Amino acid sequence: MDESIKTRVVTLGDLIRILIKHWWIMLLVLLISIGMVFGINCLTLMFAPKYESKATLYILRREEINIHDSADADFALALKVVNDCTYLLKSHAVVDAVIEQMNLDMEYDSLRKQIFTTNPENTRILEVSVRADSPDLAKNIVDLLCEIGQLKIADAMGFKQVNLYEYGVYNDSPCNRIGLPSYILVGMAAVVITYSVLFIKFLYQDRCEKGELPEDNC
Repeated sequence: MDESIKTRVVTLGDLIRILIKHWWIMLLVLLISIGMVFGINCLTLMFAPKYESKATLYILRREEINIHDSADADFALALKVVNDCTYLLKSHAVVDAVIEQMNLDMEYDSLRKQIFTTNPENTRILEVSVRADSPDLAKNIVDLLCEIGQLKIADAMGFKQVNLYEYGVYNDSPCNRIGLPSYILVGMAAVVITYSVLFIKFLYQDRCEKGELPEDNC
């Protein structure tokens, strides 16, 4: 092995020195990145705020349950139809009826993209959320969507399958607001990337000082 070739070992002291020497650069990058996210957030809320209202449906299966069947069987059967209910709730029959009754100036695909459903684990609950340009519109749409949906689902399945447990909640806070966790994540990413660049620069300069790189590259 050629003794002239020496491996540079980066110590904890080197890492700390990089941090101390360039702390102001990382702080500046942190403030700039957070400021950019804040600016984007303000522009989004100013020109395109979105509001969300969430209603709750309760999935039933009682009509097909024999009196000798257990509650667990009832629960298991109900869970199997959650996906069916979700599909029917977003179908043309339901969404188009909402558009027609509310006289909305939008197409089926546009409204369907604003409808979101979630099924909390191990429950017979189907949470239905709608996003719109105003809190009132979001609530009115999700309420009518669930009212029409439970009727259409009953017609499709031949028996009452869904109960509207809770109407949409009025929420006047924009749902597309960027929250604190996003600011923290962006800030941390900016600092890590900046430190990585400074670390690479440190290694490059160290090799130049030791003459391991041609002078033209230094």
